[in-house]
Amino acid sequence: MAKQKRPISFGTYLMLIIVAITVGMSAWVLPRIAGDLEDITIDTAALIHALAATAAPSGAAPIAEYHPATDIDVPAEPTPAPPPAASSVTISVGGQIWLDSTLRKSGLQEAGAYHYDDIFETITPYMNGADVTMVTLESTISMNESYDTYRAPEAILGALKNAGVDIINLATERILEEGLDGLAHTRTIAEKYGFDVTGANRSADEQALPLTFELNGIKIAVLSYTYGLSTAGAKVGTKEDRQAAVNLIDAQSIRDDVRLAREQGANLVLINTHWGKRSNTKPPTDITRLVDEIADCGADAILGTHPTTVHKMERRSVLCADGVQRDVFIAYSLGDFLVNERGSSDEIIGMLLTLQFTLDPDSASARLTDAKYLPTWQMRWQPADKYYYRILPAGTTQQPSEMTNTVYRSMRRAYEDLIKKIGSDAAMPISE
Repeated sequence: MAKQKRPISFGTYLMLIIVAITVGMSAWVLPRIAGDLEDITIDTAALIHALAATAAPSGAAPIAEYHPATDIDVPAEPTPAPPPAASSVTISVGGQIWLDSTLRKSGLQEAGAYHYDDIFETITPYMNGADVTMVTLESTISMNESYDTYRAPEAILGALKNAGVDIINLATERILEEGLDGLAHTRTIAEKYGFDVTGANRSADEQALPLTFELNGIKIAVLSYTYGLSTAGAKVGTKEDRQAAVNLIDAQSIRDDVRLAREQGANLVLINTHWGKRSNTKPPTDITRLVDEIADCGADAILGTHPTTVHKMERRSVLCADGVQRDVFIAYSLGDFLVNERGSSDEIIGMLLTLQFTLDPDSASARLTDAKYLPTWQMRWQPADKYYYRILPAGTTQQPSEMTNTVYRSMRRAYEDLIKKIGSDAAMPISE
């Protein structure tokens, strides 16, 4: 039979109590005899541990050694959560694109199909680098594969999509070249390729719903206008039909549209303005006067197209109609992005403008926090019976094998001239 352990006796309990009282009294009496109480401390946990060890029955398992630093679990201070990062969005914008017969034929393949992806091959990484990329298409998409200067194959849409373009602006004087059906066809095909479309409407109801979307927690509205219509476009349908199909530039209408976009919750409002003459080399008086009229309408950026050359850019701090102080970014003309204009280097060089906006939670408005521009060059060469095109960063230090030394020097001069013309006050230039 196993030997039974003897229980702790009453006398042992009594002795423990007496020892504890004695130690406690000593802690009270000794400071009054010896001095400062702060010099004497009692480790209560250690005392209990020692007493328990004394009282342990014979043959019991040893009590674990006492370690003050590890035996007492002290909960760690919780790490405060970092403040949430401010929401921001980057938007890249190129100038206009239209395919004349020479440029259109450059994409014609032996089998009869068209292919334009190679044109954007070099510039694609820059276009893909933004959250949203937008260009203006001044060609319509042909309904019957009958092409001319302003009626293009739909393959250009596939190339733009593969290059990283997200939004197509169709508010140009050429949008009604094939009538209302041509406009509807162009917009429908663009949407089929996955683009958001602004500036051309298939109905009055569609006109009342401008392009609005949310990205990175920022609600963005894009409003697009043109100065007028071509001779052919001005004869299409009735006046009411044309007014519903395309937004014409009018200062009061722009102000009303921006106000409505803000009332509907837009944190960021962009305006596309297709204005001026193609031959303008700087903003004419009527455009600068219009900018003065609409700069305080509540938009965050005014982005101009139509002239073949790049014009000045500026930031203008204004107190807007909604009571918010904004830095409005104004690009008077982004120039040609892909157009077969070869009159001078000024028409061959364009730009890809990139703007960053950050949401200000106090005002529920997005603030302009960064701006930069990449000068671009439309390289053209003719190895055989047709021309080929490619859009390059104009500041590249790598001369393409297809480019002659003379053209390379022209591109470098055009790049340097554009930097001098535009400067860095409104946006910083980048070379590649």
